[in-house]
Amino acid sequence: MRKQLIGTPKMQREDATITTAELVEASDARTTPDGSAVEPGATSSVVAPAKPQFCQVTGTIAASTKGAQPITFQVNLPTEWNGSAAQFGGGGFNGSLIDATGYISIDTNAGSTRTPLMRGYATLSTDSGHLTSKSPRATSSDPVERAGARFDFALNDEMWRNFSTDAYRKVKDVGDQVTRRYYQRPPRTWLWFGGSEGGREGLLMAQQHPKEFDGIFVRNPVIGWAGLFSNFINTLHAVERDDKAGAFTSTDIALLARTSAAACDSRDGSPDGVLSDYQSCQEPVRAAVDRLECQDGPQPGTCLTKAQLRVVDAVYEPYKLGYTLPSGLSSYPGFFFGGEEWSLKDKIGTDPSIDYGEAGYPNYLYYGAGAAKFVFAQDPDVDPLTVDPQQMQDRLSQISRDMDTVEPDLSAFRNHGGKLIVLECTNDYAQSARMGMDYHGSMTATMGPVDDFFKLYVSPGTDHGCGGSINPSTLDEDGLTPGGVQTNAGTTHGVPRNVDWATVLEDWTAGTAPGHSVTATANDPAAPFAALASKPVCAYPAHPQLTGSDPTRSDSYSCVE
Repeated sequence: MRKQLIGTPKMQREDATITTAELVEASDARTTPDGSAVEPGATSSVVAPAKPQFCQVTGTIAASTKGAQPITFQVNLPTEWNGSAAQFGGGGFNGSLIDATGYISIDTNAGSTRTPLMRGYATLSTDSGHLTSKSPRATSSDPVERAGARFDFALNDEMWRNFSTDAYRKVKDVGDQVTRRYYQRPPRTWLWFGGSEGGREGLLMAQQHPKEFDGIFVRNPVIGWAGLFSNFINTLHAVERDDKAGAFTSTDIALLARTSAAACDSRDGSPDGVLSDYQSCQEPVRAAVDRLECQDGPQPGTCLTKAQLRVVDAVYEPYKLGYTLPSGLSSYPGFFFGGEEWSLKDKIGTDPSIDYGEAGYPNYLYYGAGAAKFVFAQDPDVDPLTVDPQQMQDRLSQISRDMDTVEPDLSAFRNHGGKLIVLECTNDYAQSARMGMDYHGSMTATMGPVDDFFKLYVSPGTDHGCGGSINPSTLDEDGLTPGGVQTNAGTTHGVPRNVDWATVLEDWTAGTAPGHSVTATANDPAAPFAALASKPVCAYPAHPQLTGSDPTRSDSYSCVE
């Protein structure tokens, strides 16, 4: 039976206002005309997923202080409701209203996977209390000034507080009210789906609001936030000092990728361009990289300079603050080797001529300079090279209190019956997969065995979006990447990375726990999205080892420690 539009009634929260309520008719998925991937290396030809008939409600929660923006929210109410609700997390520094009608993670879902809305969930999302488009800097003709529009909300106390903690619970309260009013009953279960910053937000819910959600899935959560952005600033220093002496080019990145693969790719039994034995590969790869030091001056593509090796240190070694933060952290872990051609280049760049704010500027500038100016120094005009987190204990301690989500005691969430799934992807250079592993260790040290409510899965060879770090459209006829790394049949269609995590979480909240591994697939981008290769994603600390003869089949692998 079709529900009536909700209209614009007065909300129980006096600061909340519904601005629109629109019935949206069902629509089929839109795909590329020829069934090719949306972009090179993408997992699907789906431009926009199918949608059921639903009522879309948007509104705002008013700011309480002068100069702060309101919190914007979206609630989607399917006509055929499954009785449950799902909240979507944000990403980066947020700044836009997340579309909660789509996939839980566009990088890790084949087009055949139904969205939460298509599954019948009421879904909701928020901009976390600021829209980048409303920043005065957003329309500046100066690229440096315009780049600050993403970060300048942090200079406003209320907007920073909403981003760090407050907006997500406020929006959940409003979403619950709207859903109850529309269906005349409360949601049976509440789920959270988020990656990166949205993953941090999900763990924030488990730690600070343990009775609000029944199931939480997070991908590559940025939980050691103060340490991570200190790492970005340290990486900026390593690259930019002495007139960008540490800068890398594409040939330098390719050299690092070949060296990494040659040192350890075969250890997992499958020379496929992926370091699946991610933990034991670190030492031999680092030793091989150290041997690349130039002996007779710079020789691009054949060796690395001392300045470039300092960048390697900044990325792959722990960043030590020299003091302990309120969260208990005193350092940020280094990153895993592997995936350099795709993921590392996003972090450190390959074109030294590109400066902060210019088109295509790399993440060490985007996040390093942005955080240094607007969060650490709270001075838009500061030179990021003068910002030293090791000399900012008071400021870093406040950032840690606001942003770090590493509380190891989740007893209240467990006692509520909550289930938590964390997915870490080893070739993520936007946050270190080691952080999630360290968090798992601190939880087990505090709580003992946690498998009854918490599972940490690790996907080798995938990046920050948990998409594959091998682009099949770039391979030559012999399966070589542009940088000269060899793949095999298991990865020529991309690293298997598509997992129906929504069903895994649904099943667990319904009583069926996930196993020691789940199967990931690499799919044909065109409908019906046939699986072309598969591989297990193992529960930490295990990794997939090829023990059979066919690297395209998940049953040829065993999860081993």
